[in-house]
Amino acid sequence: MFYTRSMTVAANTSEANALEETIDLSHGVITRVTFRPRPGHHSLLHVRVFHRRHQIFPDCADDDLHGDTYPLQWEEWYEMFEKPFTLIILAWNDDDIYPHAFDIAFEVMPKFVALPYAFNKAISDLFTMLSPKRIFSKKG
Repeated sequence: MFYTRSMTVAANTSEANALEETIDLSHGVITRVTFRPRPGHHSLLHVRVFHRRHQIFPDCADDDLHGDTYPLQWEEWYEMFEKPFTLIILAWNDDDIYPHAFDIAFEVMPKFVALPYAFNKAISDLFTMLSPKRIFSKKG
């Protein structure tokens, strides 16, 4: 399942008064996260994602998702097996003139689907890393 949310944060929205929205997911494993800020806000928009009052994206408590134009996308393994299957998105905007918008998406797979995929990827990455072509490649 693929869950998306688009949010617009008004100008001068402080971290203390961050816009809060919830997104309901399904039982399973979050396997991919995509954060796409809209062009033009020069990293003035900040986002944090929480599950059960615990910050999960980014996983460092003092950090937040921000950027300009280019999407941030990564593979993840975050299990959601106990209710509530709800994430809380907190967003604030340091710009004092313009509102800014972003899109955020979560891919959730049942564990019986995600586990073989993750195992296959790990084995593939291992063989790629140990490839003689990679280890003994000639330079120049």
